[in-house]
Amino acid sequence: MSDWYYAANNEQKGPVNESELKGNLASGKIPADTLVWKDGMDNWTPANQVAAFTFRPAPAPAAVQPPAETAPATKAAESTQPVDLTKLVGPGEALEVDAEDAEKNKIFGILAYLGVLCLVPLVMAKDSPYAKYHANQGLVLFLVEIASGIITFAGILLPFVGFVFYILHVILYLVFLVLVVLGIINAAAGKCVPLPVIGGIKLLK
Repeated sequence: MSDWYYAANNEQKGPVNESELKGNLASGKIPADTLVWKDGMDNWTPANQVAAFTFRPAPAPAAVQPPAETAPATKAAESTQPVDLTKLVGPGEALEVDAEDAEKNKIFGILAYLGVLCLVPLVMAKDSPYAKYHANQGLVLFLVEIASGIITFAGILLPFVGFVFYILHVILYLVFLVLVVLGIINAAAGKCVPLPVIGGIKLLK
């Protein structure tokens, strides 16, 4: 049985065997939506979307059906769960990092979070999945920075509610600053993990 890896605290953990990982998920030691991956999978996927880690009792006929037949039942059960608004922009997905790619393009990953310099990786390292991953997040943050500036300008034009706009601007700026720092830390460490709030927004294909 293939070993599994999972993401915790912005770090890749593992390898662990399937039974150990399943036990940690079932006990709540690891959140049900923890990103998991093993050899043969295309992308990191939330554990609660992987058939091996769904803990719902299956109907009797489904127990003797091949794994492919259990997918519709899983989808039907998931349809009863509360709507996750983050899915409107897609789930944030970690990228399996190629060590050579990360080491070669680490500087472009860092530059991606420095305002308009997010465009530099798209020109200088356009074939690097590592640089492109961070450039996408950096571009989203750059647009947030522009939006914050527009809010501030609107506050100037509307002096009677300017204080409200100013507070909103400060909040956006603080969130922006925290995400920038997290992005730079991840890029400098050679990691490709989604940032909170904006990690699921994909502007670059």
